[in-house]
Amino acid sequence: LGSALLLFMVGLNLNPKVVREVGKVSLITGVGQFLFTFIVGLSAGILLGFNTLTSLYIAVALTFSSTIIIMKLLSDKGDLETVYGRISIGFLIVQDLIAVFVIMVLSSLSMGANIIVLAAETTLKGLGLLLTLLLISIYLLPGLIRFVAKSQEYLLLFSFSWCLALASLFDRLNFSIEIGALLAGVTLSMSPYHFEISSRMKALRDIFIVLFFIALGSELVVADIHQHMLPIILFSAIILIGNPLIVMFLMGMMGYTKKNSFFAGLTVAQISEFSLILVTLGVKLGHLDRAALTVMTMVGLITIFGCTYLMLYAN
Repeated sequence: LGSALLLFMVGLNLNPKVVREVGKVSLITGVGQFLFTFIVGLSAGILLGFNTLTSLYIAVALTFSSTIIIMKLLSDKGDLETVYGRISIGFLIVQDLIAVFVIMVLSSLSMGANIIVLAAETTLKGLGLLLTLLLISIYLLPGLIRFVAKSQEYLLLFSFSWCLALASLFDRLNFSIEIGALLAGVTLSMSPYHFEISSRMKALRDIFIVLFFIALGSELVVADIHQHMLPIILFSAIILIGNPLIVMFLMGMMGYTKKNSFFAGLTVAQISEFSLILVTLGVKLGHLDRAALTVMTMVGLITIFGCTYLMLYAN
């Protein structure tokens, strides 16, 4: 619920004009950083003695950055509407879409599904949902919002219900809850009340975000750390140093200032909750042993801790 509400509030600021402004740079930096981290992570895994399958899992896990943590930090700093903030939101969403697809494919493979059939079904369902939401946001929502906005309580209840309804629908159709919540926010982004909705949802978001991190922390496995210090340090260095550098390089090539490139680069200096979900799924499928989960858990703790302070003191 915390991550869903957070991305719902991000979606409230993602009107089509903003998407057009940062779409190109977000796609290039998102895909570029994914490919760079994947290649470097795969090479490092093989050099450290991990087998090919384990190295592949680790490499993919290293590519994802935490949308939840970065959105919270950007929100607290008041940087959501800055140039680098908008670009960061864009490439984090690109990463989330890749992460959801990878996890969905792995889950389907574990159940013996056909990848081609899965891809076709997913594409058709996705396009159908987007078209339906577009029609609703144009013809139905404006009048409905004007009606419920007569009461502040109704506006809050309607916004919360709309977010959870779309999140539930997407989950039911085997998409991500977070993507559904994000699109719920986007459909309301052109409403004149989107700032008011966002401010009233903030308290609920913060409560559930705290619970999210408690739940995440309770599931982390930390054991036999001393046996894996070298891969933990090396993978953490790739994330804390390599990821920011590649984003800075790509944005610099597209003409952005060093300051915006540096600030945006710092937003990818950690791994995501999706990374831990992916590795946990690999362990459940029998593709990985517990050592890989231990390594990724420690890399997660180090990079999330480090990235938080890098962003707070970025100036």
